[in-house]
Formats: sequence, C-alpha cells, structure tokens
Amino acid sequence: MLAALAANAQTKPAESGFLKDYSQLAAAKDREGIWMFVDKSTDYRSFTKVMFDPVEVILAPNPDYKGVQPDALKRMTDNMLASFTKALQPDYTVVASPGPDVLRVRLALTGVQPAKPPTSVTDFIPIKAVFNVARAAAGAAPTVAEMSAEMEVLDPQGKRVAAATATRKGDKTLKQGEAIQWSDLQATSDYWAKGFRQRLDEVRGIAGR
Repeated sequence: MLAALAANAQTKPAESGFLKDYSQLAAAKDREGIWMFVDKSTDYRSFTKVMFDPVEVILAPNPDYKGVQPDALKRMTDNMLASFTKALQPDYTVVASPGPDVLRVRLALTGVQPAKPPTSVTDFIPIKAVFNVARAAAGAAPTVAEMSAEMEVLDPQGKRVAAATATRKGDKTLKQGEAIQWSDLQATSDYWAKGFRQRLDEVRGIAGR
C-alpha cells in the first residue's frame, strides 16, 4: 500500500519528444522515478531476441554550454548499451537484424546538460550535475549526478508494445564544480538495464531469474 501511494505521488518527468505519445505512461508502483506502459494484449513468449537502435542523446533545452564532444557522448551511449546487453545475456540474444522473434528497442538519454570539459580529466562526462536540494547550503550546495532516459519497445510489425521514461539520481554526492565521470552514472544505467530484463521476464512468464 505504501509503495503504491509513493508511486502515485511521483511527479511526471519532462517530455523530451523522443516518444511520440506519453499519454499511456503511468507511474511504476515498484520503482521510483519510472513511468511506463506495457501492452498487456501482446503475447511476449515468442520473443527471445532483442535488437537495439543506436542510443540517442537529447540535450536539455537552452543549455548553458552549447559545445558537445562527440567522443564523450559516444562513451555514454556505448556504456548504456553495454549495460542492457549484459543484463539480457545469455538468456536473450542481442541481434543486429529484425525478425519474427525480435523485439526492437529504442533508447535515449534525455535532458543532457552539456558542461565545458576540463583539459586534465580523461574520463570526464561533459554534463552538469544537479543540485541536491535536500542537502543544499547557501552558496555551497552539494550536487548529485542525475540521469534521465526514455525507451520504446516495438514488435516485429513496428507496433509499440512498451514504453518508459526514467529519472534517477546517483548515490554519490559531488562537490560544487566536480567533474562527472561515467562511474558516477554506471550504477543508474545498470539499474535500468536490470529493471528492463526483469520486466521482460515478467511479461514472458519467466520468474526468478
């Protein structure tokens, strides 16, 4: 009951435009920060393979810094895809071509706020951390790495059978101006990937994996 009330109290995340339709999304009762839709009329049991479109990156509106490093964004999208691939295998096969037993997954990192990169940090991810309001102090608010994403799952005919938006803050508190590294975001990416795998198992009638 308490979990359901907490889910219902969640604030609906901003819509980036990556999904064509957000009206079907509802707050997940068991995962904070997740809004999702699953077409319960679809028989998912035949789907044993997953094909990922290239992960997209959608910048926040009117970013303070407009420069974006392609190699850094590629690291973000590659690591995101690696999280999902690791969570699915070996029970699901990740493929590069569509087929009758293949679910197509579209993924996007959304609301990315670029930041000017320092010259001395090689693993720096050029996005800004967000203020940790609960712990803010005047003029010296600590920050946390927050990541948002959107997903759409399509059947072999191109029909949308699932969709989700997600926002999650990292566990690590950063100092003002401290650079964000992918390690600050990895746990969030892995968490979402594990959740996707669990949902896929559930709709296919597979328990306890």
